[in-house]
Amino acid sequence: MKMKTALASALLVAITALGASNANARMLRAGHSHVADQATDLSLKAFGNKLKELSGGKLELTVFPNSQLGDERVMAEQVLNGALDISMVGGQQIENFYAPFAVTNIPYLFRDYDHVKKFIKSDVAYKYLLDATAGKGFIGLWFETCAPRSFYAKKPIKTPDDLKGLKMRVPESKMSIATVKLMGGQPTPLSSAEVYSALQQSVIDGAENNFEFYVQSRHFEVAPYWSEDMHSMPPNVVIMSEDTYNSFNDQEKKWVKEAAAYARDEQMRMYDENLEKLYAEADKLGIHITKVDNKPFAEKTKSLLEEELKKPDRAELINAIQAIK
Repeated sequence: MKMKTALASALLVAITALGASNANARMLRAGHSHVADQATDLSLKAFGNKLKELSGGKLELTVFPNSQLGDERVMAEQVLNGALDISMVGGQQIENFYAPFAVTNIPYLFRDYDHVKKFIKSDVAYKYLLDATAGKGFIGLWFETCAPRSFYAKKPIKTPDDLKGLKMRVPESKMSIATVKLMGGQPTPLSSAEVYSALQQSVIDGAENNFEFYVQSRHFEVAPYWSEDMHSMPPNVVIMSEDTYNSFNDQEKKWVKEAAAYARDEQMRMYDENLEKLYAEADKLGIHITKVDNKPFAEKTKSLLEEELKKPDRAELINAIQAIK
């Protein structure tokens, strides 16, 4: 009986101590637009768990998926004004907050998907983009793996000529708008949340995005033709409020960087595993995949790369990315 009483007392002390620890923890908030329990969501949670582990419970993170805190632009603006600690921003939206990010959205800049993944983990990504936003209201924590973006529509798109006259949804991105326009389509900026109904009601004829988003958002139900032209491969980026980051001491900043690197690697692993499963399910879902010759598409848009190379600051970044082997 005495032993049971002692064990109960010890357990009560431990629970009390744990409660006190949690009560004293600094609570951070992160938001994103992707579905729960997928790579983005799970990697942000992994970041939070690692941060809690490294800080001994002093720093904790709550993650809000499915645009619970607003769409990507709204959440990014919240991060910039300090109302939100962390958010994931799409690779095409982020250029609205720091223009050099537009380089990653140049059509056919990256040789292939492996090139993007090497870039994400390279010093180039950190030097020119993630660590280069001081004074802009945010810092880049990590890039997310994101499969190549391609077109999908209610009919097959095999050549740029097939885009003529089609209203194609694009995000609010100058580079994306210019890309579709040069290919002959009619770029129609919409938030990702509006795409399904716009396709269903024939407000638009098609859209462009990565295969994971296409399947998870069930856009294949209203636009079953996936045309794999792989015109751009901008990785998404996880950002932290500059106010939040600057409020940390040096040790806490080290914990943030270490947890970010861990979350980046976890996201890359989980994303690729899920992408492989989604492609394997394509036939069952009624998705018609067309592997197109992307050379004509690249030819139509090569002027965008040429224009960016005329800007000295962009040229340095472009050359650094292309030099990654």
